Amino acid sequence: MKYIFIFLISVCSQWVSGQNLISPITINLPANPPANTAEWATTLPPVMILAQTKLVNGQINGMVQESKILVTIKSGGNKVCGTHTPQSAPISGFTTANKNWTGANVLNLLGQDCTLKPGNYELCVQFYSFDRRILGENCKPFTIEDKKQVAENYSPPQNIYPDNEKQFKEAELKSAIIFRWTPLVPKPKEQVTYRLKVWQLMQGQNGINAMKANTPIVEKEVANITQAVVTNLYTGPCKPPYLCNYVWQVQAVNKDGKPMGSNEGKSELWSFKVQNNIDIQIDSLKVGCCIDGKQSIYLKVKNNLATAVNIVAVKYKVNGVGVSINLTPITPTLVQTIAGNGSVVFTSSINCIDAINFLKFLVDAEQVADPDNKETEVKSDTLKCRCDACDEKNFSLTAPAPSQINFSNNVLAFTQAITVGSTKPVKSIKAELVYFEMIPENDYCIPCNKDAITYGHFTNGTNSMQWNTVNPPLNFTITTPQMTPCCSAVFKWCIRYKIEFKDCTTCNKLVCYEKKKEGCDKANNQTK
Repeated sequence: MKYIFIFLISVCSQWVSGQNLISPITINLPANPPANTAEWATTLPPVMILAQTKLVNGQINGMVQESKILVTIKSGGNKVCGTHTPQSAPISGFTTANKNWTGANVLNLLGQDCTLKPGNYELCVQFYSFDRRILGENCKPFTIEDKKQVAENYSPPQNIYPDNEKQFKEAELKSAIIFRWTPLVPKPKEQVTYRLKVWQLMQGQNGINAMKANTPIVEKEVANITQAVVTNLYTGPCKPPYLCNYVWQVQAVNKDGKPMGSNEGKSELWSFKVQNNIDIQIDSLKVGCCIDGKQSIYLKVKNNLATAVNIVAVKYKVNGVGVSINLTPITPTLVQTIAGNGSVVFTSSINCIDAINFLKFLVDAEQVADPDNKETEVKSDTLKCRCDACDEKNFSLTAPAPSQINFSNNVLAFTQAITVGSTKPVKSIKAELVYFEMIPENDYCIPCNKDAITYGHFTNGTNSMQWNTVNPPLNFTITTPQMTPCCSAVFKWCIRYKIEFKDCTTCNKLVCYEKKKEGCDKANNQTK
């Protein structure tokens, strides 16, 4: 019985120590593992399992030699990939102290290929003895990213050159053009392919129409670089229905051709064209002030090329709305021609425009020999006219001296009546105390601890109120310094009244006041 007891102790000891017979177990996974486990064998680095056992007298433990290796993928503790069980798991094949499985060998241990949904997982490795005791185990956490969400986290490429609306000379477009753009941000770990496409516009099309309806005249792909060289883009001249106008765009895609980045990985649509054989400019522009209901206009247009051009329209815009205008020498039935390197002056007048400080003029020109070749020149003029909104004929503010100004407890209080005269409706009135002074009868009337920041202010800050059809009086209280009893002093202050009209113009008037505080009356010792 004694020997049986010792035998049981030996078996239990062997049972307990079996848990650590295979240790450590190291698991290496690819960076950002693909959702399809079949791809783990070819990624860099590939999936790998490394295991080590302890030698006893230079020999491998028999249970380790006969052990089985179970490889599974778990999520939340539950198996989601792997066909084997502890009973059906393959033999580990430990013949040396170190054993490793790499790539396809690891996938064979799983027993199946799985496509994992985006989420968090663990790759778990367990070694079992013949009687299903665990000899060693380890799990490696990993994440399957949502490729669509990751792709949308990138900022798409941005076009750099050619500049938007750039005009090329014919010789420039007939040579090699280098298209440039910015890369995806942040930089992806995988390869990025940039697809450059260029479309040529047809008559009546804009860039969006051309991109949707026309076949690109350039399609080029480059990998991991942000420029592409294009030759023979323009062979010219452009013949109807084709225009010498083009649009271009770049799209970022992955190795499977799927878009990378927001906006489907696409840059903005930029345009360029062959430079017009027209080059006019508004050399000078002046809009006069409103006099007797009219504003004069002086407009000089210069032709910078040797080719004659026709000025077919002159317009101006007020608040974004275009208005046709007939300027001398243009009449409704006459086209004005400007000779090569020449200029012409247009003069006219328009009805005065209220509540605006600039006008935008547009001059439309076309080539004499090719009316389809057009150009529009734009220039604005700021009206530098004197504002007469506050002249006496248009504005008046009456603020008579208050009938009573009270002094009590170091505060001046009074009510100010105000009358505003104007043809425009008043939006608000604001009063600001801009000057305050107290002149005591002698230096002993003010205590030594006087603090200038404690007086000479409205007690409630700046008075501001909405103005109604009836002019309401304004009530003011102003703090004064503390004075020695029975001292006399003269107070002087000025208030600026600012009136804002509903058309956003403002006028102001400065009103000054004076109040004398008498000292103690020697007869009755009272303060006046």
